Amino acid sequence: MSETSEKKESNGCAEFKKCLEILHLMLANEASSDEEGYFHEHIGNCMFCFEQYEVEKQIKELLQTKLANRPVPADLAATIRLKVFQSA
Repeated sequence: MSETSEKKESNGCAEFKKCLEILHLMLANEASSDEEGYFHEHIGNCMFCFEQYEVEKQIKELLQTKLANRPVPADLAATIRLKVFQSA
């Protein structure tokens, strides 16, 4: 397979599939230091993979922000408990 056809199949980068796998490992804090090194070197030269990295990173950060554990006000917790016990 030629490099041109590889690029067409992988949305602009011949290494996209490998990079995406490493990216997901990195976001889960499961990538090896070699994988992270390869990825960072690659995105320094590949705008397509760099953009994908930025999108994935922003999604993860947004989800962490939205899903963060926040304390529930005591009066709200008490009201919920009361309603649960009343309906039981």
